[in-house]
Amino acid sequence: MRKILFTATIGLMIFLASLSTENLRVENVTEVEPLEPPPSKAVNLWWQTNTLTATGHGSAPEGQEVTRRTKTLAKRAAMSDAYRNLAEQVANVHVTAEKTLVKTQVDAVIQFVTVVSEEYDEFGNCTVVVSVPVFGVTNSVAQVAFPPVDKQSFPPPTRNVSAQGNYTGLIIDCGDAELNPVLSPEIRNEGRTIYAYGNLERQKVLERGVVGYVDTSAEDFTFGNKVFAAEADSRVGNNPLVVKVSQLSADGTCPVISTADADKILAENQISHFLDDGAVVFQSNRIRGMRM
Repeated sequence: MRKILFTATIGLMIFLASLSTENLRVENVTEVEPLEPPPSKAVNLWWQTNTLTATGHGSAPEGQEVTRRTKTLAKRAAMSDAYRNLAEQVANVHVTAEKTLVKTQVDAVIQFVTVVSEEYDEFGNCTVVVSVPVFGVTNSVAQVAFPPVDKQSFPPPTRNVSAQGNYTGLIIDCGDAELNPVLSPEIRNEGRTIYAYGNLERQKVLERGVVGYVDTSAEDFTFGNKVFAAEADSRVGNNPLVVKVSQLSADGTCPVISTADADKILAENQISHFLDDGAVVFQSNRIRGMRM
């Protein structure tokens, strides 16, 4: 018996050895594209679009003829899916670096949705797209995110500064610093805040936010002879004061500027009142939506 097993083993080894890589032929091999990694949750770009949009899908009952009833059921499922997806987006819009909307606030915002589109396929399955505006006096994220507060005056300059009085707005240039957009950022200077929601009229903040954001890495952005991207120009006018940041706050949401620049801004605002109007834009070559 041992002799038979030994002989069989030797035979198998000889057979395998004969299958050298030089004699192997692989035919009909097709190169396959590697699978894409699963997509991560999308970054909110509310600061670009002023809108949060979500898609929902709903299936019609299987094995049934497409009727008004089956379409209604499919739409109901699609709307539920869209609400859930939109609620997730709303919950991830940051008011500040540390603060997002609580569930009751998110639920309130979801009541403001508008159905952008509603489509059905041949099987009666439904796809809907819904949206809600970020800013707006009514039915917006801002309406929930910015409760009424007692308006505070802007701090005075720390020293006497000569003001020109002809600036139409303010641009805070963050350069290559990685800026995280939030609904309620501040402009800071060495331990004090010189510009924040508390300094503004709530109505104006609801209409267009505390600041605007401009991505200066975009192809359609030009900077020279005070020519700005359309979204910046419409907010800060044709003669904005441009100030470069010293640094950003640790969370990347609030520009920190020098005392000299802070005094210049505050002195000019006493004449032109561009801060009071919210005519402020943060610009950076590196803007990303904050998700924490």
